[in-house]
Amino acid sequence: MKIRLASAALVLFFAGTVAFFSVSAPRFATASTVENLMSGFSFMAILAMGQAFPILVRGIDLSIGAIVGLVGMVVFDLSLLFGMPGYGIIPLALLAGTLAGALNGVLIVHLRLQPFIATLATLAAYRGLTYTISGRQLVPGLSTTPIRDPWITGIESYFDVGGWLGLSRLVTMPWVPLSFFIMLAVFAALQILLLAARFGRDIYATGGNHEAARLAGIQVKSVTIAAYAVSGFCAAIAALIMVARFTTATEALGTGVELTAIAAAVIGGVSLAGGIGSMFGPALGAFLLGAILIGLTLQGVPQFVQQIITGLILLAAVGYDRLLVLRRRRRLAMAAAS
Repeated sequence: MKIRLASAALVLFFAGTVAFFSVSAPRFATASTVENLMSGFSFMAILAMGQAFPILVRGIDLSIGAIVGLVGMVVFDLSLLFGMPGYGIIPLALLAGTLAGALNGVLIVHLRLQPFIATLATLAAYRGLTYTISGRQLVPGLSTTPIRDPWITGIESYFDVGGWLGLSRLVTMPWVPLSFFIMLAVFAALQILLLAARFGRDIYATGGNHEAARLAGIQVKSVTIAAYAVSGFCAAIAALIMVARFTTATEALGTGVELTAIAAAVIGGVSLAGGIGSMFGPALGAFLLGAILIGLTLQGVPQFVQQIITGLILLAAVGYDRLLVLRRRRRLAMAAAS
């Protein structure tokens, strides 16, 4: 019930934000803005949903931006250096991202490293590996060669859904990017995984009380590794979307996206204390941040000010989450005392 109330509050806040910028920002309430929001932040919603899994088990993944860069370079090399077709590249790219995420979990579980330290180390390692395998460095002439494989570039497709439904005759409708439908598919799959599968119950139990989950027979180590693997898998999907959009990949692809993904997950109600959250909140949180950034841009607010505002929003969300955790602990202490 509390999760539903938090989701309803987030929906109302999103609606209020859209209403505010529709009145105050020129050209915000247009079909092109909606199209830009869907195409520019669907990959961020996927990253935020993936980031939610490590947070649900009381961890965090700072390396997802570096995983995006690594997977992007894998796609670049396989396509332009080795000439592999896209239908072979896509599963290998997803596998690379999943393995990179799983390695984070292995380091945390078996070396007993703090998630912050482990993923900060792999952030640097994955980014360095990206430079090491970079086809741009090995064959400089490829740096200006676009990826033309239709399996990759086809991800950056748009569909006239309004025209199919006959709504375009009444009002100007945005074209819906394929990346938005991919985001919806990822959302549905992960939400079912959390709510209807045993793995989801194990995730919540591990994040809620690690020791109690272990005593209950849950393989908390395997669950933790799997949570980070899901994060890496989502980062790989985001990388494919970004490479399709830019028709290339650079060594800096994905730099800084981890902070926005964490902000979206926390704003979406995923508790940093673990065990609380769903997929709806992070997805909507990503689009909320997108609406704010687009609205501020249309108002002429400088980019560095937008970064300050994003940081303040993250601080507010973390502070609110901390307040909820303290309230929950106080209630449990009172219940135990009575």
